[in-house]
Amino acid sequence: MELVVYVSSLGRYAEGRPLIEPLSLPATVEAAQSCLRHIGVDGKRYQEIHITEYTSSIPGLSACLSEHENLDELNYLAGLLLDMEPDELEKFTAAIRHGEYAGGAWELINLAQNLDCYELLPQVKSYLDYGLYLLDDMRDFTLPQEARHYFDFAEYGECAAINDGGELTPQGYIYHNGSPFTTYYDGKTIPEQYRIFIYPAPPRERKKHHTEKPRVR
Repeated sequence: MELVVYVSSLGRYAEGRPLIEPLSLPATVEAAQSCLRHIGVDGKRYQEIHITEYTSSIPGLSACLSEHENLDELNYLAGLLLDMEPDELEKFTAAIRHGEYAGGAWELINLAQNLDCYELLPQVKSYLDYGLYLLDDMRDFTLPQEARHYFDFAEYGECAAINDGGELTPQGYIYHNGSPFTTYYDGKTIPEQYRIFIYPAPPRERKKHHTEKPRVR
């Protein structure tokens, strides 16, 4: 999984002469410094960045992120997503669509570490599927075979989804299973390995070589 951010200098952007550079996350400090150098962020005249665009293989992720996100937080999020198994990415994608914890990088970081709070049923794509699942697999109640022809499974599935706060997504039906949601990231302390926003060092000045004028005798 790769998250690409298109970074610009906020100062240059405001001046109407933006330089935009893509940065693939997770990234190294060196890659981040190279990006900052290309857009003119030097830590002196130009200090703040502005993210103009996001691209990601995870549907809906870009829409959850704003233009003023913290680059270190984005790198933290990308690192967590990179470590996920395919089934975890599917659940994360469905959870984004569910929208309970999808208000920016900070919430998404915590969502990525709380996927055990959610259940995803990939085979359930409609309220009809959910109604059938509840009666055939979960056995909410016993329904005589002859009564199945008259029972509205779709309506039952929709009512059940409303009651348990679930959501139909392209990945399947997802709902919160009641487990407590833990705040792993407080919005302040980013693990050291994800911190990449460091201003590039100023270019070294070339040493001037002074040549002695020959003495006039």
